[in-house]
Amino acid sequence: MHNDFIQALLSQDQSHLHPKLEGDTVENAVRFQVYQNNLVVSLQDALADIFPITQKLVGETFFRAMAREFLLQHPPTSPIISEYGANFSDFIRHFEPAQSVGFLPDVASLEYQLLQLTHAAEVETLDHQSISTTFEKTQDPSQLVLELTPNCQLLHAPFAVGSLILANQRDVSSNHININESEYILLHKSFLYARLSVISFDQACFIKALQEGVTLANAVPESEGFDLGGSLAKLIEWKLIRNIALQPD
Repeated sequence: MHNDFIQALLSQDQSHLHPKLEGDTVENAVRFQVYQNNLVVSLQDALADIFPITQKLVGETFFRAMAREFLLQHPPTSPIISEYGANFSDFIRHFEPAQSVGFLPDVASLEYQLLQLTHAAEVETLDHQSISTTFEKTQDPSQLVLELTPNCQLLHAPFAVGSLILANQRDVSSNHININESEYILLHKSFLYARLSVISFDQACFIKALQEGVTLANAVPESEGFDLGGSLAKLIEWKLIRNIALQPD
């Protein structure tokens, strides 16, 4: 009965449920419509809270219409509302009225990942002093292996969605952004909140190599323009280094 009720609330066809309800049929239909409208509005509000930048980019009217189509096809399966919308970006990708905004699914996907990362457990990392001491005491620092936090996520986006999200988070103009330029994006968590950083190709190669467990020497990309000191400083600032060990002989 409960499953029927939930499905009917998000369905245009309620005929299969009404015969199971006690009391006046007309009164039940009116009450049912009120319940349905309240549920739809609540879920639209929840999606707007989870995807605020996506809504801002297309406008509230368009977003709520799109959200309504989504929730009717994909009702929540978990009581934890912050987990709702995992497949919203895929829905947007195939939602015909949004086809002209090709980067919108990637924006929604990033927003969802950032929210889930914020709710994920924070991993203890090394502080600046501990890292400096380890480097100073090591005869050959190039042979050190830097273990990064497991919630550090490296992405390659086909659009400049990282820059777009940062501009919206900081409430600054995004007119200077060439949305059709691809970007390397790092998602990480520090000081309780998920953070997004747009990084260079060399930095992405460096971080990917560290994630694979190679030594510092082998992680440095073959690029004259790569700034090792600056990149290490960023890893420390972003609190990404979980452990440092010397590669065994």
